[in-house]
Amino acid sequence: MTIILISFFLGLSIDLFLDTGGIHAAACVFTAYIRPVLLKSSFGMIYEHQTIRFNTVDFEAKLSYISLLTLTHHLILFCLEIFSISKVILTLQKTLFSSIFSIILIILITIIFSKKMK
Repeated sequence: MTIILISFFLGLSIDLFLDTGGIHAAACVFTAYIRPVLLKSSFGMIYEHQTIRFNTVDFEAKLSYISLLTLTHHLILFCLEIFSISKVILTLQKTLFSSIFSIILIILITIIFSKKMK
């Protein structure tokens, strides 16, 4: 519940600065809501809320988790932004290209700022 509340306020603050009417808040809340399902599908049996360490998991699981979260968030965001069934191709294109850029950026940031475990 705490993560959902934090994600709501994060999305709301983005909406206030960009004047987007709540679409970022909705996308962030939905992403936070399905986060446990995505954690279980990406990390499998090692998933537990208190014991998972992002730096100790293998790269494939980390990439899977980041990709699923990003694609989910962007899909909801662009569906709410465009909100037209006739422009479904445009929605999917924006989701795909924006997600690819975001995933690359997130992976680069995690590589640069990760602490090396000895």
